[in-house]
Amino acid sequence: MKKVGILSLLLLLAVLTACNRTDYKGISKDEPFIASVNIGEPSIDFIRPNGEKIETWDLKEAYTGATLVGEHAILLYGNQLEQADLVNLDTGEIQKKIDVSKGATNAYYDDANKTFYIANSGLNEVTAYNQKGERIQTMKTGKYPMAMLVEDGHLYVVNFKDTFISVFNTTTKKLEKKIPIPKSSHGLDFVDGELWLGGHGAGEKPNTHVLKINPKTSKVVGKMDLPIMPIAFAKLDEREFVLSHGESMLYELNEQQQISWEQEIGSNPFAVEAFQNQIVVAGYDDQTLYWVKDHHIVKKTKVGQAPFQLLVRENVK
Repeated sequence: MKKVGILSLLLLLAVLTACNRTDYKGISKDEPFIASVNIGEPSIDFIRPNGEKIETWDLKEAYTGATLVGEHAILLYGNQLEQADLVNLDTGEIQKKIDVSKGATNAYYDDANKTFYIANSGLNEVTAYNQKGERIQTMKTGKYPMAMLVEDGHLYVVNFKDTFISVFNTTTKKLEKKIPIPKSSHGLDFVDGELWLGGHGAGEKPNTHVLKINPKTSKVVGKMDLPIMPIAFAKLDEREFVLSHGESMLYELNEQQQISWEQEIGSNPFAVEAFQNQIVVAGYDDQTLYWVKDHHIVKKTKVGQAPFQLLVRENVK
């Protein structure tokens, strides 16, 4: 009877352990993918270049975003969660739970320094971590830090509810300057040494243009009319693509920074990325990825509810 009792206890513990697991199915180490991060019912769809799904992760927490940390890990975070999860892509196992405060709005990985950053809108700060998820340093920002980008040894943080970009040195983590911007700015890229900045627009007036800023002088040197609400950028073969989600428009700009092609695409799209010589746009309301090549939509892939981000892993080393 004692043996039966012990075996029953061990079996119960095994069942409870299995129920508490939050790991996921691993993704092949050598397989390139584009991942759709869906926030309606949190999930991630991993998709091959031909549009076929590799795997879908049904997420166990209310994650609102993710970023790749190198080629073999992914960071999952949520605006209302107090922990972020660093997951090994090869095995699907959570390798570290990182204590964070509620308010995470975005995360960004700097491959050159093997560092990732988590922006927090509740605390108005950005925290740097190494690849193992160990905290390096926390930096104060403006109100509601969100979009981030590293260029030429500097971390640019767009403060969505403020009037400046915070620019930090990626080595010292010190604030070096503030670049004046309109409120509700979002989405940024570097093109030919210029900082391109999009945005939603403040109040009842939607934004219709992308600002071109000299990062050295902090001065606006031009703007391009790309209505309405240009918020995301992608590069492919020296061409710049801009996604304006207010009118569901995808614009292609030539080397002279002029519109060379435009296409209405998706329903309320928020994300665009270049992947395997194609441009991929995520339609938030219609739960569809649109694949564009040579100015044609060549295929569509259905994904989970409310695709909000696209993550790309190209050639795996």
